[in-house]
Amino acid sequence: MRKTGSIGPAAVIAAGFFSTMAALGGAWAGDSVSGKVRVLNGDTLIVGGQVVGLYGVVAPGLKQTCLNAKAQSYACGTVAAKALAAHLRDATVTCRIRETDSYGRAISVCLRDKEDLSAWLAEKGLAMADRRTGQAAYVGAETLAWGKRLGLWAGSFEDPTNRPRTAYNRANAVANAAADIDKLDAR
Repeated sequence: MRKTGSIGPAAVIAAGFFSTMAALGGAWAGDSVSGKVRVLNGDTLIVGGQVVGLYGVVAPGLKQTCLNAKAQSYACGTVAAKALAAHLRDATVTCRIRETDSYGRAISVCLRDKEDLSAWLAEKGLAMADRRTGQAAYVGAETLAWGKRLGLWAGSFEDPTNRPRTAYNRANAVANAAADIDKLDAR
């Protein structure tokens, strides 16, 4: 016997899912978002008001340090974020959303003109191919950087795939994380 006026567990789950998607700005697989870019870190952007994670790569966090070829410490996370920001400057980027991750990012393949940003980061040695979920799309680009000892591959570093992340939503991403990248310009 079912009570009238009550909702079942499936309805509660569906309501939670749709309210989460609404809070994230409605990021749906297959959708695209375009616009000017604000770099939050080496693999996370704001494009058209949407928090976007770059598909298939993982960059060091903003506070991560690495060792260069001379075994000197440097802020590799800051270097990756600044390099991406300088590369994009005033460019318009188009991102095709593949999924939304547990941090609230719309994981996307993003293009500047026809250039894949994830491939660019991996080829420059600024990010690693993400092998955790079978996303080996950028292993070839990473291998090129490794062979030339570019970026991260010039020295030693802690694997950024294990770095802690924070949850993003449009409001806190713009207010908090974007402020972090602005601090980089003051260094």
